[in-house]
Amino acid sequence: MRRVLVAALVLALLAGAGAWWRLRAPATAAPTAATAPTANAPAVAAVEFAAGDLVTVAPVTLSRTIPLTGTLRPVTQAMVRTKVAGELRDVPVREGMAVTRGQVVARIDPLEFQVRVQEREAQLAAATAQVDQSARVLENTRQLHAREFVSKSALDAAQSAWEVAVGNRDAARAQLALARKALADTTLTSPIDGVVAERYAQPGEKLPVDGRVMSVVDLAQMEIEAPVPAAEVGAVRVGQSVALRVEGVATAQTGQIVRIAPATQAGTRSVPVYIALPNRDPAVRAGLFAQGRLTVERRENVLAVPLSAVRDAAARQFVYAVVDGRVVERDIATGLRDETAAAPGGGTGMVEVTRGLSPGDRVVAVNLGTLRSGSPARTAGEAAATRAGGGAPPAPR
Repeated sequence: MRRVLVAALVLALLAGAGAWWRLRAPATAAPTAATAPTANAPAVAAVEFAAGDLVTVAPVTLSRTIPLTGTLRPVTQAMVRTKVAGELRDVPVREGMAVTRGQVVARIDPLEFQVRVQEREAQLAAATAQVDQSARVLENTRQLHAREFVSKSALDAAQSAWEVAVGNRDAARAQLALARKALADTTLTSPIDGVVAERYAQPGEKLPVDGRVMSVVDLAQMEIEAPVPAAEVGAVRVGQSVALRVEGVATAQTGQIVRIAPATQAGTRSVPVYIALPNRDPAVRAGLFAQGRLTVERRENVLAVPLSAVRDAAARQFVYAVVDGRVVERDIATGLRDETAAAPGGGTGMVEVTRGLSPGDRVVAVNLGTLRSGSPARTAGEAAATRAGGGAPPAPR
């Protein structure tokens, strides 16, 4: 039993001595442990860019444009309508057929109108005969009055009868003219050169006066009504050219602004402008949707970078540039934006740089996220050459 107690006491003393040693050890060993990581800190990894990630700043030409959209519609179009009521007997043209001005496009049954003309002709003949008869009576009455065989009242009556006969003849002549016009109106002709767009009636239908028969459009001259924001309309002028793309038509079209509306549209606060498009392409049809861009400003030999290269942070604009093999931030000032210009690397959109860059500077053209300023940088080609030669990545400077 005494031996067990002695052994326990020895173990307790040894445990106490170990705890005292651990409490003192950090005070002497800590400096060595703290300085070891500093001596062996890893090198900052180089940022490797693909060939299309970097662009070289060089002078380019930029333009400011206004997008325009609208629907094509013919400048000249006409509706063929009936001028007399009747049964539609013949419609020799159909949709899509070309017609010329004055060409017969439909006919109303003329029988009733032919009979009416004959009636008016007979009435005119009777009225003319009555005029001749009254004229002879008037002449005889004048001779008898000169010899004092008839009174003055008899002469006046003969004069009045002749005047009435003349009036009846003139009225019959007018009625005949109207009947002949109605007969002519049974033949419907195209008022313009163009193409039949739509037929509204078929042979055999009974149509009223002013009934719609067909519409004819002239596709030789088209027009587009396009809204322009009120803030941009000040740069629009009559006579400016507009590059257009029409849906379904491969060939680019060129229009010209011919009119500008005097007021904004209610609700949209946009101003309609009208673009004339001379049409020589048979594929261009009325109703197609067209998109275009109006160039209102153009600058040549300006420094520019892709829109995707510009970063905005804390009310400043900057780009990542590669200078002496390292990534650095360059504060810039921007100017004209051209969202349609082809950017290096296959993108779209360039912006003018008025301050902060020089020709020949290499800039990160794509948004690769936040890059660490001062990081070593190399391209994929340089990295491949390094691996092929067995060399190590360049150390940070």
